[in-house]
Amino acid sequence: MTPRCQTPSRWRIFLALLVPVVALAVACKDKPPPDRVRVSGQVEATDVQVAAQVGGRVLELRVAEGDRVKPGDLVARLDTADAELALARAKADRQQAEAQLRLVLAGARVEDVRQAEAALAASETEVHAADAELAAARADVDRFEMLLASNSGSRKQRDDAVTRRDVASARAQGARDRVRAARETVGRLRAGARREEVEAAQARVAAAVAQIATWEKAIADATITAPIAGVVSEKLVEAG
Repeated sequence: MTPRCQTPSRWRIFLALLVPVVALAVACKDKPPPDRVRVSGQVEATDVQVAAQVGGRVLELRVAEGDRVKPGDLVARLDTADAELALARAKADRQQAEAQLRLVLAGARVEDVRQAEAALAASETEVHAADAELAAARADVDRFEMLLASNSGSRKQRDDAVTRRDVASARAQGARDRVRAARETVGRLRAGARREEVEAAQARVAAAVAQIATWEKAIADATITAPIAGVVSEKLVEAG
């Protein structure tokens, strides 16, 4: 029999459930035996088209034309190798997303906070040293300005003092910037993750869970069972 199939990924098996709907009439002239009745008439049946919900190669076909089936009997099974690989990847993605979410919810480690606090303390010490150096450089500039005004010093000495003062001022400003950054780091670690970060991590977990459900349904749909009891009247596919 040549399979009649609209697309390679869709196939049908017709199951006929015989249900008498027309009254039967006696059509035999001879008298039947006492334990039998001969009648003629018409019988109508319900045709059910059984089709796979997903595409794939037919690995197993359990029925043939004329076979009787009961509800839940296995009719056919499709190849699910690709879907199973995709399901494994989706489960790995979910594990990674869940681990990231736990990390976000847990917040910073105690040792990370302590390290940031130590960096803040070092930056503050650097500021104190830079401020002291700047104060000394400014005092030198003032002293050489006075000497230059009284013709007791040279202009070069005053200019060198001004250069040292400017360098010390830049160093002090850099130290203050580092203190500000260290304080922000400590505050961020103590506060934990922001709400947006938590929501983003939760969304990644939800996306992975939805992907898993999609592939699990595809695998389940690859197994076709009989929805009713009946007789296979026609099959339009072969295994493979």
